[in-house]
Amino acid sequence: MKEVVMKSDLVPDVYEGGFEVWECTIDLLNYLHVHNDVVKSSSSVLDLGCGSGLLGICAKQMVPEGRVHFQDYNKEVISNFTVKNYHKNCGGHQSHHVEFLAGDWSRLSGKFSKYDLILSAETIYCIKSQEKVLRVLQDHLTDDGVAYFASKRHYFGVGGGLIDFQNLVQSSASLKCEVVWSCETGLFRDILKVSRC
Repeated sequence: MKEVVMKSDLVPDVYEGGFEVWECTIDLLNYLHVHNDVVKSSSSVLDLGCGSGLLGICAKQMVPEGRVHFQDYNKEVISNFTVKNYHKNCGGHQSHHVEFLAGDWSRLSGKFSKYDLILSAETIYCIKSQEKVLRVLQDHLTDDGVAYFASKRHYFGVGGGLIDFQNLVQSSASLKCEVVWSCETGLFRDILKVSRC
């Protein structure tokens, strides 16, 4: 696994970048600290494509009694990065109602619960995976739940981005979305809020 990580930030269907802390993760963390009512009003949170787990850790620190699930494509990321980072930041006293899941979203559907809040950063960079993300939202977001996706508008070389995902969500009969934060410098970045219609 280390050899793959050293050679590339992304190897499709092998390593999906989970050992990196991407800039959109920081964008969403900053957004959640300013709008902390988003997390504090939630009793169940999914950190989708968690990598370091910073979004789920933030949620657990704000709502220690809440249920937080961490999911990443690679089990090596979960065991060697997410779990260790979680215990360093939350300690054993907050380990109840916490679960760590690894695998492709299409194979994890039955293992997910329903969530009031789904947080995700840098996961919609590939068009072929966006349908899977949409399915997770349709199947696992509670009726009054919300999801936040932090993303670059375009991921050059891999063909996805926020605009493509926004169009996909808007074509859905059951979900709606709106951009709630934007950065117009460098690689344009946004945070998209998704909820039920």
